[in-house]
Amino acid sequence: MSETNTLPCPGCHTPLSPEDTGCQVCMRQRTRQEIMRGYAKLREEKARKRRRPFQILAAVVLLGAGGKLYMTYHIELSAYAGALAGKAGKWIDDMCDPKNYASLPSDETPPPAAEEPPAEGPPVAPEGAMRAKLFPAEPRLAPEPGSDSAPPRPPRPARPKPLAKNAWRVAGAVYDLATLAPVSDATVTFRRNEGEKEAVVTDEAGAYEIDLIKGDGWTVGLLSPDHRPGQIIDLDPPYRIRDADERRATLEHISDGDLMPVPVGWNQANSKVRLDLVAVPVRWSKPDRR
Repeated sequence: MSETNTLPCPGCHTPLSPEDTGCQVCMRQRTRQEIMRGYAKLREEKARKRRRPFQILAAVVLLGAGGKLYMTYHIELSAYAGALAGKAGKWIDDMCDPKNYASLPSDETPPPAAEEPPAEGPPVAPEGAMRAKLFPAEPRLAPEPGSDSAPPRPPRPARPKPLAKNAWRVAGAVYDLATLAPVSDATVTFRRNEGEKEAVVTDEAGAYEIDLIKGDGWTVGLLSPDHRPGQIIDLDPPYRIRDADERRATLEHISDGDLMPVPVGWNQANSKVRLDLVAVPVRWSKPDRR
């Protein structure tokens, strides 16, 4: 078994093959989602190793280009900086020169300025009349008969948008792994192939809803402030009913590869799908006190 094609067991960190369904040391079984994440992690590592030489080459090229620009224009830049310094010094000298200031002798006082008569013009309207002319009062609606003031009507509830043809309506909630609190303003992104992308932002209750065209190849990812990039798909039993020790162990042993976008798929016959996601905080800040 090649070392580069192995993954650590989340329970005991024993190297496992990507297709292994369980650990032979701690006897922990791997779910289908963990196996898919393992393959995705290995593909990402191989792609990163292939990109590494090109990144080094790009850094060398940029460094060489910057050095050449400096060697070419450093004389002009030095001359320009010297000219600016000379102008600044001359301005400071002029400001400090007493000749540039005019002052009266101590025993003289400036003559009082002559008051000019007010210019004749049209009469000025009072301030209140001018304000009423510029900002006329809006007409008030008469209250309904039988009541002193009619209460405001509540807004009509928004009608759900019609479901697109041949589409899934995916709905769910995003909550914090440590506090179990709903996560608002989190971006849930679904991708398929290249360039096909659908995204939605969770509301104050952590809920979201989005329509996706039915078909294979969709992956889901999560991006939320104050949380690590990525997500855990809430499986059965959900994390919200697990105890704090188990959730804390998951937070401490989970890796960045486990939080990568994972493939999702549902029954083609279903039109409405439930998909809850768990956001992983950077650290265990608030232990569960239930």
